[in-house]
Amino acid sequence: MNTSKININIIKKLNSWLAGKGMVIKNIKSAELFSDFYENFRLQLDNPDSGILSIVFSKDRAMQLHTFLASYFENVANYSSMIILYKASNKAHLDSYQELIKIFEDKPVIFIEEENFRNQLIQAIEESHKGKICFYVDDMIFTHKFDYNLLKQVNPYKTIIALSRGRDMTYSAVLTKSLNLPEFTSLNNDLLQFSWDDIKEYSDWSYPLGVSGYMFAKKEILSILKTISFKAPNSLEMSMQQFKPVFKRRKGLCPENSVSVCVHANLTQTEGSNPVFGNSSIEELLDMWDKGYQIEYWKFYSKPLNTTQVQEYSFCKRK
Repeated sequence: MNTSKININIIKKLNSWLAGKGMVIKNIKSAELFSDFYENFRLQLDNPDSGILSIVFSKDRAMQLHTFLASYFENVANYSSMIILYKASNKAHLDSYQELIKIFEDKPVIFIEEENFRNQLIQAIEESHKGKICFYVDDMIFTHKFDYNLLKQVNPYKTIIALSRGRDMTYSAVLTKSLNLPEFTSLNNDLLQFSWDDIKEYSDWSYPLGVSGYMFAKKEILSILKTISFKAPNSLEMSMQQFKPVFKRRKGLCPENSVSVCVHANLTQTEGSNPVFGNSSIEELLDMWDKGYQIEYWKFYSKPLNTTQVQEYSFCKRK
């Protein structure tokens, strides 16, 4: 690891982070000493409690969130409880979420309307009794079967699992370029292990901190959230990158094929720009939702990520 990339400000943040665990380094002399200290400390941490809390971020996307939830409950075995932190920019979008809440009222899902994103996210995690936190965004679809019991076996202090990665990720819709794959090792639990350092260029495969199907230890991610500034999912993910030098030292894990894919059909966030595919604008989807339609999400099932991440939606009357 190139410890020179960790500046003194990040060291201070890391020190604040460790303070939440009762571990503080006094008289920091170098990034290298700090990094080595934290690495030794991390290796002593046991796998957290196996309980998992899934948290989904959503804004003005009731129809796409419906697709995510429906595919999640159909394709995930031993699924966990879930919190939806959602934001509606007007009454029409708010009404669409209220209808969605009724559809999934018999599922272990709690909907929280956003007022202060940072404070509510921290509070939700603090109040959870689960040892692990898995983040998702609302334009994802579970395209393959997956057993959450596999996540219970993963120690997030030692490995970073991303359900949005797999051997089928050879193209990035966000970076709009082909991707080289890291070297994989097949584990006996149907997961692949790799190094986040294998690919030296900026890539989806050198990105160990994200909110699209990534799982973290509750105590650790909570310490990070209390240290950094953010106001929405995009600034959250960007701010998390301050800790990238530490997290890149952990091994990566992913399924054989990506099981939870981001479908870049439209854009709701205003904190940055991403490529958008498809013809379904936010307002068009809202209009179709109000008329009783849903996305035919099952048409994304069992297909490789390189197909599904740019596949256009088709619709039918809502069941």
